[in-house]
Amino acid sequence: MPAAVVRFMCRQGYFLARQRQRGITQRCEVPFKSAVLAHRYCSSSVDSLIGKQASSKRQDGQRKKTQIPSSSINFSDIDALDSSLTPEQWGMMKAQFRHPQDFERKAMERLVKNPNFRVAESLMAYIEEEGRKPRYGVLFSYLAICVRCEMYDEMFKVYAELRRTGKMLDPNLLATLIKGFCGTDRWKESLEFLKIVKVLGKAYSRHYNHIIIAAVEHGEKQFGMSLFEEMMSAGLTPSDECYGAVMRTLSLAEEEKRVYNLFEEMRNNGEHPSQTLALHIKEWFEGKTSEKWTGTFTSIHASGHCRACGTRLEGTNLTDEEFHLLHDSVLRRVIHGKDIFRSTTPEELKKFLDFIKDRNDYDVIVDGLNVAYAFGSKQKKYSRTLLKVVEHLVQQLGLRVLVLGRKHMKVTTAHGAWRRSDMDTIESLADLFLTDNVSKDDPYLLSATLSCGPHARFISGDFMRDHKALLDNFVQRLFLKWLRGHQMKLLSISYGVPIFSDVHTFDIVVQRTQNTWHFPYDDGEPRQGLEGPDKWLCVRRGN
Repeated sequence: MPAAVVRFMCRQGYFLARQRQRGITQRCEVPFKSAVLAHRYCSSSVDSLIGKQASSKRQDGQRKKTQIPSSSINFSDIDALDSSLTPEQWGMMKAQFRHPQDFERKAMERLVKNPNFRVAESLMAYIEEEGRKPRYGVLFSYLAICVRCEMYDEMFKVYAELRRTGKMLDPNLLATLIKGFCGTDRWKESLEFLKIVKVLGKAYSRHYNHIIIAAVEHGEKQFGMSLFEEMMSAGLTPSDECYGAVMRTLSLAEEEKRVYNLFEEMRNNGEHPSQTLALHIKEWFEGKTSEKWTGTFTSIHASGHCRACGTRLEGTNLTDEEFHLLHDSVLRRVIHGKDIFRSTTPEELKKFLDFIKDRNDYDVIVDGLNVAYAFGSKQKKYSRTLLKVVEHLVQQLGLRVLVLGRKHMKVTTAHGAWRRSDMDTIESLADLFLTDNVSKDDPYLLSATLSCGPHARFISGDFMRDHKALLDNFVQRLFLKWLRGHQMKLLSISYGVPIFSDVHTFDIVVQRTQNTWHFPYDDGEPRQGLEGPDKWLCVRRGN
């Protein structure tokens, strides 16, 4: 068989058994080959930069995976493999792959999601047998697998190769290296990676967490705490493990204030600890503090009283100073911000501000389209839904109502989605302000509600995330607190009566009194919009 044909078939993975046996002797004669191949074919002690057999601390604990017959392996089976593949098997799989040039990178990325070190190691051996050097993406993913599987000797070799390639300016790579090095006695070298991240730009929590944990676990508490405080001062949120390591370290009575300051930071940042962190907090109070504290997992009554201790939690009303700060900030950043005219015109904005200046005593502002479309487009009774809400607010509750909408709502017919009779009745019961059809009404909704004073509420299912993002951190906290106490959402209409979501009577943040701490914690259940955790840790002094 011509040599060119043999090389082609080898590249495609079609190895003949007899030719393979002949090739084994030739491979053993090469002075610098992969240790994986050397071990497999020659039982040699040759080492290579990447591919040396290592022992996994997690190998015994890995879950059993499905055995795949070697004759029928394809790309979708990679994460179900229980053992390494031969170069021939990798070659056959690559030959069937739609984009062979991306095969190794895609295969390694798949292995990252469900890491099996032996399979990844055999893929690296396949690349080396073909005489190619792995690309950066392959090396990066292989490094991540080594870290996840705690194959630290192999990790150090991949790191050395990456340094030679000069690919050390990727923040994601540096975060992976920090995590890996912090699992070894060489954890202090991760500080160099952190310095590089700071030079490149902003460091994130993932660049700090593992270094802080490693520092305190190796007895360098003060150094770990200095990094922790640096992280917090940068507005970064520590991981549960990082919080837990710090609290375990700060166990002396004179250090209690530092932990209390952490809890205050949680409050100021509106953070909700996870269930795991809530357990750490409970254990810290019960075992590390100088006084006797008792922790109980509980809930809060709708009235705002803790079911475990009876304490009335802080409400959602703002002080006069806080309300004026929020009002001015929303007007400045949301209403008069530089992007406002992407969603309206100067003439329309002036018209609205003049309108609300003269009529600023509404009890409820209704997001007309949001309410009308609350139940989807199947029934197409938009004006009828809106009318039911307005009638209830005005006739049953005696409230003064402003409806915000768009001009197409007045393009009515005798029947259909927008009925002329419905809109005429709405306009007779409430004030109606309609913007151009291309305008966004959220800024008007917020401005109108705030301009009517602390008592006014609004009805909308919008989460207001974009507008919250325009505000400063402290004002964001006030904005969220105000929303929880003033925003209602139309849930249903039962026998002609609208059913709205309840506004919160208490704020969902870490709270403290003289004898109690209350922590709302996230149990992992999905939530939307303003929904905060409904589970709390109550810690009270004494029994």
